[in-house]
Amino acid sequence: MKKIIVFLSILTMCLAALSQTPQAIKYQAMARNSDGDPVINQEISLKISILAGNPEGEVVYNEQHIVETNGMALFSVQIGNPTVLLSGTFNEIDWGASDFFMKLEMDENAGSNYQHMGTSQLLSVPYSLNSGSLTLTDDNGNNYNISVDSSGNLYTTIIEIEWQCGDPVVDERDGQTYQTVQIGVQCWMAENLNIGTMVNGSGNQTNNSIIEKYCYNNNTSNCDNYGGLYQWDEVMQYYTTEGVQGICPPTGGWYLPTDADWCTLEQEVDPIITCSSTGFRGVDGGGKLKENGTIHWNSPNNGATNESGFTALPGGERSPGGSFLTLRGSGFWWSSSQGAISFAWSRTLNYNRGQVGRLNYDKPYGCAVRCIKGN
Repeated sequence: MKKIIVFLSILTMCLAALSQTPQAIKYQAMARNSDGDPVINQEISLKISILAGNPEGEVVYNEQHIVETNGMALFSVQIGNPTVLLSGTFNEIDWGASDFFMKLEMDENAGSNYQHMGTSQLLSVPYSLNSGSLTLTDDNGNNYNISVDSSGNLYTTIIEIEWQCGDPVVDERDGQTYQTVQIGVQCWMAENLNIGTMVNGSGNQTNNSIIEKYCYNNNTSNCDNYGGLYQWDEVMQYYTTEGVQGICPPTGGWYLPTDADWCTLEQEVDPIITCSSTGFRGVDGGGKLKENGTIHWNSPNNGATNESGFTALPGGERSPGGSFLTLRGSGFWWSSSQGAISFAWSRTLNYNRGQVGRLNYDKPYGCAVRCIKGN
């Protein structure tokens, strides 16, 4: 099921001329799927809840809508005038009694398999009916001024849903969308990076201001399925300081994981791992990181559960001599930390092991890349 992404939503509050209680909320938004494509001329279902006190607080009002997006992927509803009333009475909400939060859930296919799109805090502050103004504050502290029209009952503002780890991220350089996952205290991309222009595996990648990638067997479909393969210098964009952005997206705080970052991930899924050890280590951390099944991995794909959500794929590697090796059998990922001279630390997972391997790898190898998000 693709997750619908709300990029822009407009909230219009229709207030009775002599009351501070909203009689309806007009909500308009644009829907896009996880590939970044607009959901056009399609029925979707919405579940909208008003919560009191905190984002996990009591649901004081709950409603459902089935609407159709237009040719620009926009849809609109009036909160308080639902298709189906699930619980509560909108006109009886005591807006001055508590902080209130609006929770939005959607199903792209107009069913009941809702995806949580975000919960935004809305705090109304005291205002004068003579001034005809209202301020709403979201949970990030952003204020939105509401202005009354000549009839005294139309108020408009823009609501932005804050990005959270677990939401897709779009790389502005090429428009590609990557899934993300929260694992312990870390936020990782849940897909291998696939940025750059493919070059033939027979030659080295070069410092020419163009991000270059290898695709296994020089086949672009393998990059589409498993991500690109990169030499360490290209990954680092010819810097040597660990933790640099490198070829990761330039916005959002994404950077190349260090050897220590990888160990934090490993210890989250397999606490017995010791950071200084090398080779395959621990018991079952690799299985918890690997995509389960054998759609991409060779059988038997030992220990694979993907309970972490990391969804590691076996994209193989490009050897320094230019050959491609171990597609579907192994995956290799760079860290941004150097090891011995001309080597850097990497991680590997294998189809017949449930462990994680830590290797001091020759920099001319072509390996996959996962980005991690900083603060």
